[in-house]
Amino acid sequence: MVSPEVLRRYPIFSLLNDNQLRGIAMITEERSYKKDEEIFQEGKPAYKLYVLIEGEVDLLYSGGGEGAIANALVGTITPGDVYGISAMLEPYRYKATGKCAKDCKTIEIDANALRALSEVDHTLGYYLMRNLLYAAIERLNYVRIELAAARH
Repeated sequence: MVSPEVLRRYPIFSLLNDNQLRGIAMITEERSYKKDEEIFQEGKPAYKLYVLIEGEVDLLYSGGGEGAIANALVGTITPGDVYGISAMLEPYRYKATGKCAKDCKTIEIDANALRALSEVDHTLGYYLMRNLLYAAIERLNYVRIELAAARH
């Protein structure tokens, strides 16, 4: 379990009250990964939502299929960022591979339990989804910039 005081430090949880933070704290754990270790794989079931505490995580996309670019960098996660957001949206499969660019420490949140909490407490669900949407838009902007740079 990660304490509610620790969770409060991260933007994804910034609008939540003490009771909401305590509920989320009960379904979290802290975990460390080594450089080059995969945290999750593209296309696999998404059971966890993550918040990076230390290190750096690259998001890599292959897309499968003949002639696809293997392991294209589509985002870099830095401390404080939420990632693995596919765990909160159907069909609950990761859209990219999360691989440690450096040794990492993360907060892992049980996504099934978090979705259940969001169903019971709609305010919690609204604030989380709002912040997850912001993270998704940031990732999209990163990809747009990379695409624009590749054209020149």
